[in-house]
Amino acid sequence: MPHSRKLLAALAFLSISQAQAEPRWQKLASGRWELLTDGGPTAGAAVLARLLEMDAAFRATGWQRPDAAPAVRVILFRRAQDFAAFRSAPNNRGLFQPGPGRDLILLAGSGEDTLRAARHEYVHLALHHSTGPLPQWLEEGLAEYFSTLVPGSPRAAGRAIAGKPVQAHLELLDRESWMDSSQLASVANRDPVYTDSRASTLFYAQSWALTHLLMQAPAAHRRIAAFQQAMRAGKPQQAAFAEAFNLDFPGAMAAARAAVSARQLPEREVALGLVPPSSAFSVTGLSGLDSRLARAEALLACGQTAEAEAAFQDSARKWPESPAAVAGLGYAALRRSDYDAARAQLERAIALGDKSASTQFEYAMLVRDTRGPQALVMQSLERAVESNPSFAEAWFFLGAGQLRQGRAQEAAAALERAVEILPRQSMFWEALARARQATGDNVAARASALRAVEAASTPQQSEMARGALREIESNSSPRPPAKPPVTTPGTWAPPQGDSSVTGKLVLLDCGAASVTFHVETRPAAGKTPAERVILFTEKLNQVMLKGASSARREFVCGPQKPAPLVEAGYLAGRAPTPPPPPASARPPAKAPPKSAPKASAKAAARPRPAPPPIAGELVTLEFK
Repeated sequence: MPHSRKLLAALAFLSISQAQAEPRWQKLASGRWELLTDGGPTAGAAVLARLLEMDAAFRATGWQRPDAAPAVRVILFRRAQDFAAFRSAPNNRGLFQPGPGRDLILLAGSGEDTLRAARHEYVHLALHHSTGPLPQWLEEGLAEYFSTLVPGSPRAAGRAIAGKPVQAHLELLDRESWMDSSQLASVANRDPVYTDSRASTLFYAQSWALTHLLMQAPAAHRRIAAFQQAMRAGKPQQAAFAEAFNLDFPGAMAAARAAVSARQLPEREVALGLVPPSSAFSVTGLSGLDSRLARAEALLACGQTAEAEAAFQDSARKWPESPAAVAGLGYAALRRSDYDAARAQLERAIALGDKSASTQFEYAMLVRDTRGPQALVMQSLERAVESNPSFAEAWFFLGAGQLRQGRAQEAAAALERAVEILPRQSMFWEALARARQATGDNVAARASALRAVEAASTPQQSEMARGALREIESNSSPRPPAKPPVTTPGTWAPPQGDSSVTGKLVLLDCGAASVTFHVETRPAAGKTPAERVILFTEKLNQVMLKGASSARREFVCGPQKPAPLVEAGYLAGRAPTPPPPPASARPPAKAPPKSAPKASAKAAARPRPAPPPIAGELVTLEFK
């Protein structure tokens, strides 16, 4: 055989070998759970079995309600570097990402640590659907406490063991100085502690130790519920803690430290419930298209829009008739507020046969945001909840639309379904409060408004919830119906500006009466200064925040580091008029001294550049 033919044959053999060696993605499914992995069915079955054990235990003990259970997708990456694109903290091996129609758990393959990470992330998922907000130390502490859950012995069928010691935590707590109680209590989600590997490791370990101590008490679940109820009633965290556990917070910390030193960390037996056997899992191969789309959807869910859109584009080039790939391009375009492109892609996906709840929901949001026919919005939302009855956000917008149409009873039913699935969404509870008020049930309306206040995660949400509460409490009887019977509350109606600008939000300048937002539309280049558009607002709580990360945004005065990319909608027009300074504060005019040098006189005479004009009043701010 000539040399060239031998080379071609060798290359062909190598290509076939590489194709055979390339990991094949598979899907394992059981009920509402599906697990996608390129690590083989054995590793996938081990992880899925642990998650189903957790689900059974949490249902049996009341931590998870059966009626609050949306679909869950788990992606288990065989290689840790494939998980790196989703890592939110230096040391984590897993990530729980709630989604509007389906929750997501992402895991890095790392042996036994993967199983513990899977249990940990499950706890976040269960709490997300079953409780109001908890202090961060307690949420992470519960996740770590249950991360070692294992079934009991064969003689203890239907039981599981929780609270097995985590050796790495014990060793760390033996050698490190503990955070003081006030420092631990103040840690919140997305705190800087999560970006520091040493600090985050200590926070997790100490939260685990304190929670382990609390779980030893009789009726620990009810005590935690009482702790949450006391905070809901407005008590400070440490006062609520002392009331629920009959122990002050610093005393509990000291007791946890003593228990760690003495290794007095007893395990606890809990009910397990019925767990499907691994043999009942359905196992199917995943096509190249489906595996690519799963990764692209995960990127989009985690806020990585550019990377997700590139992945969707690659899939659409290879499979141009795939409704899911085309719909993915529409989702990404919506995140960029490119409504024309989104409409074209979503309508093409629907024409290709896409009937998924996600596509119907995104299309409804597109029609709503572009002021399209309300009937089309409602029709698409109804199709979304019909396709996926656990789609909380679709229930929310459906209920809000029904309330605008004067269908208060239907609206209350839809919004009750939304809060059952996602009890931590303040805006859902606020909407339900207003729907119940419209039905005349002011007692239930007030209870819902209080839940909205409790669930608020930003000052803006808190102010809106408290506004609803004040309105309900000031009206002991329902308002007489108007024409139309019910109008959209101002906190839901999306404000519309007559202009918009896209750029980096580089500065928030907080004055006494207004806040100015400095959006850099073009960075400085050489001697050319940066270009900025400056917007103001005198009603910060009425600025509508949009975008995947808007729920986690808080306004902090000063330079924004890192500066987020935003699109700001505003009403072009008047600028705020600052109050004049008091007469005593105005310096008297002085003539320049006669002995001043000529250069200084020229400099003094040179006009200073006027500050950039304020373009208008900010009404919407979308984080890209």
